[in-house]
Amino acid sequence: MTEVLDYQTFQEHAFAVVDARMVEQLPSGLVTEALVPQRLAGSAHLMPTLIDLQRTSRARSDALFKCMSEFPTDAGPLPPVALLLRTSASAAAIARHWNSMQLVEPRPGARLWLRLHDPRVLHQMLRVLSPAQRRRLFGPSQAFTYWVGGTWVSAMREMDDSPTQIAGNDPSPPTAAWAMAWNWKRIERIGLVNRALHGAGVVGASALTSQGALAEQLMERALKHGLIDQADLVEFATRGLLTNFGFDDHPVVSRAIPSSDGDSRLSDRFALIPEHVWTELRPTKPMQGEL
Repeated sequence: MTEVLDYQTFQEHAFAVVDARMVEQLPSGLVTEALVPQRLAGSAHLMPTLIDLQRTSRARSDALFKCMSEFPTDAGPLPPVALLLRTSASAAAIARHWNSMQLVEPRPGARLWLRLHDPRVLHQMLRVLSPAQRRRLFGPSQAFTYWVGGTWVSAMREMDDSPTQIAGNDPSPPTAAWAMAWNWKRIERIGLVNRALHGAGVVGASALTSQGALAEQLMERALKHGLIDQADLVEFATRGLLTNFGFDDHPVVSRAIPSSDGDSRLSDRFALIPEHVWTELRPTKPMQGEL
């Protein structure tokens, strides 16, 4: 992990994937291709863009690197380019794979757009996937380098403790059947996890990993209280991250969790709890993995 992306590392990557909202911030003259699954053609304006760094001229590539380098190194908004791919595959192969991963059908009749170009989503995906699922996600890429939590993080296709396999030689079936084996309950909850992490002010790649796992556990705990509204799950997890895992055992907190009128939000009920209770529940030292 590093706060500054050096030029040599940048040159090791063949492609970049850019959020649609960032395209206008890029220098001109880049060789690009929109990553649009056929069934999402009507939402092409929301789809990410693939930058072919190999086919882009040296001058334009250097201009892109300068654009990335001049971005403030903090944990705030994402830089114009926040995801780089290291691969020997062609642009067509990368586009084909990326589009197959962007739009999935976790259950018959249910479609899900995976925002894999968002490093905050990708970072949590890598946390929950098995080694085989990780290989399916990477496809023909050997490594991803992405910006998350104020640092550039490099993630390899093969984890240190998983069997080595040639990139592209994926044992998963080449059809949509692979998606049926994934834990979509966890994956679909990534957006809520990231909202809780943001609300708790968690920064740093390692902290986002460890506290992301804790946020998941807190949401499971919230479900046992009968909380099902997404905003309530996020509020519960955020409070747990800011205090401690068993914060809901406190009698004052425990009494506030059920809704007396069936209409109020958990955040409203928690806001009525005296501040000294939250102070009492806060840890005296940072939680494991917190920076």
